[in-house]
Amino acid sequence: MKDEKREISRRDLLVGAGKVAAGAAIVSVGASGLIRPGKTEAAQFPWGYKKLDLQEVGDIAYNAWYGKFCCQAVVEGLLKPLQKSIGDPYASLPLDAFKWGHGGAVGWGTLCGTMTGAGIATGFIAGPEGEKILNDVIAYYASTELPIYKPANPKGSFKNVNRSDSPLCHISVGKWMEKEGVKFFSPQRKERCARISADVAMYTAKLLNDWADGKYKPAHGSNLKDNGITTQENCMECHGDNVPTPIT
Repeated sequence: MKDEKREISRRDLLVGAGKVAAGAAIVSVGASGLIRPGKTEAAQFPWGYKKLDLQEVGDIAYNAWYGKFCCQAVVEGLLKPLQKSIGDPYASLPLDAFKWGHGGAVGWGTLCGTMTGAGIATGFIAGPEGEKILNDVIAYYASTELPIYKPANPKGSFKNVNRSDSPLCHISVGKWMEKEGVKFFSPQRKERCARISADVAMYTAKLLNDWADGKYKPAHGSNLKDNGITTQENCMECHGDNVPTPIT
């Protein structure tokens, strides 16, 4: 009987010591350090929206272009204000993850990174409705004399604007370079792309604001339905005699 009591007392002592040690550990590292991350409820998708100030959007995108380039610049122009006004999940989104869209996706000259950025942002904000907005943004980009945006403190200057008649980076930039008479790495081309990033971000924000007010009506149709295949309406820009020739 004595041995049994001795064993129980010994066991209680060990358990008590363990509790003391655990308590000390919680004090030293904090309770959160001892809790394994478990499954958390996913953020409701889409993530929501609060109307944006167009000038703020344009200014953020313009300044972000220098160092982060077109895709991330537009993402930042649209989502940085929401990181402040809404918080999470926007606040936890690493915006540097979208730099890859520059130059038509790591320099491949495909869809201009400004519209890739607009698509990323509108997807988070509006979900499936974001596709309609992006469709109108692409049509705007291809049919408008750009850039329009004028920064308060410009980092460079150039002479010409142009209508690309294409959403492709290679065609849009190439046609403008030929018109301006400059090379790709010229300060003029950099400034032009920075300002177009502001234009696209601002136009996207304008449509999103209309959408938030219940006033947005899609303006551009579906090329797939019109032509029976995913397509553009500017084949000769790439496959004709007017392909822009870079200055060497």
